[in-house]
Amino acid sequence: MNKVWVYILLSITSMRLGHAQVVVDTSYSASYLVEKVLLGSGVIVGNVKYTGEKHAISTYLDDSNQLGIKKGILLTSGNAYYALGPNKSPRTGWASSSKGDVELESIARGKTWDAAVLEFDFVTASENLTFRYVFASEEYLEYVGSKFNDVFGFFISRNDEPKVNIAKLPDGQTPITINTVNNALNNEYYVDNAYHNTTDPFIWDVRNKKVIDNENYLQEEIPPKFDTQFDGFTKVLEARYKVVPNQIYHIKLAISDVGDGILDSGVFLEAGSFQSSGDLLVALDDHFEKELPVKKLSRITETNVEQTQLPNTKIPKRHLIGFIEFEFDRSNLTSLAANTVARVYNQWMETSGAIIDLVGHTDDLGSHSYNDLLSMKRSESVAKMLTDLGVPSTEINVNYVGETIPLSSNETEEGRARNRRVEFYLVY
Repeated sequence: MNKVWVYILLSITSMRLGHAQVVVDTSYSASYLVEKVLLGSGVIVGNVKYTGEKHAISTYLDDSNQLGIKKGILLTSGNAYYALGPNKSPRTGWASSSKGDVELESIARGKTWDAAVLEFDFVTASENLTFRYVFASEEYLEYVGSKFNDVFGFFISRNDEPKVNIAKLPDGQTPITINTVNNALNNEYYVDNAYHNTTDPFIWDVRNKKVIDNENYLQEEIPPKFDTQFDGFTKVLEARYKVVPNQIYHIKLAISDVGDGILDSGVFLEAGSFQSSGDLLVALDDHFEKELPVKKLSRITETNVEQTQLPNTKIPKRHLIGFIEFEFDRSNLTSLAANTVARVYNQWMETSGAIIDLVGHTDDLGSHSYNDLLSMKRSESVAKMLTDLGVPSTEINVNYVGETIPLSSNETEEGRARNRRVEFYLVY
């Protein structure tokens, strides 16, 4: 193997292991990143597509919440692992020598390189679409005002209507680039994380391309405030767009280098923040085809489970041992629900040879197809925790019934809350 590549691989491994509080992972598919990470309430998606280098897109997890985003997706113009700190260089990047993006070039007014583009169709249940993000770059601050004006955009369109870029400051007019948000311009949205070289008497002036005296030489070292390689980043911003509920829109999330492909920039998209809200709440039609599991139960209760007795076999016993509830339009487990799942695991351990049957449910808000999918996701989230605890996947049955078996009336909020559940059965 080439020595340069060995060094790069070792450096990446070191970055990944050396900063456990910040974790990136480039192994996930684009569909997983959108559907399981980015997506929030009141939105369904389809036709997810990613164009770019595999190492340019990743999950992001930071328990310290230093950027204002604890977890989400990281989309970069280079290598996602270079987002990890500490910042020990003013010029770090990964040049993939891949193509740029024409629509980004219209914003930055320069040639683009190493574009990473994540796009998908979506439908909302309400009229306001929002999601939260942070833009960061290694181009800060040396290249502010230059042609190296790294750029990103969030382009939304419907049918044949012109695309609209909603990656803008709260004024709704200013696109966000190195040259529009920095320490001098719109600085109320900028956070500096500069590296100051105090060990070398001479340094390279990147703007004027010559060696100069280092005015910080032998000064007391001032370490960067944040544990990321990026030299600067924006505060958490919110993208907003007025949509027509139950209509198909397309969004393109894109970022690229401008002027050259050397130094990296990235945009952090907050997990669960891509959501809709507003005064309207409509049922969603089945816009996107989903491959649902073969194992679907049309109707399940404790008293009407069909059991077929085979020759020389005993009829299995099936007991309801509890259930957990979910927040509206969510499939993630609350801490209370996780404790219940842990108790189910303990009960399974004490019952030799038992199978765990999971049955997901929803309230009646939304379309039948959407509720089928949501109830499936709820059962799958429980199944994942059980397998993480040690239950073999072969001993878990994932079932879902949508809104078809309410536990309480859907006419009240209290009743709907009871219906947003996953039930646990032991079969032995």
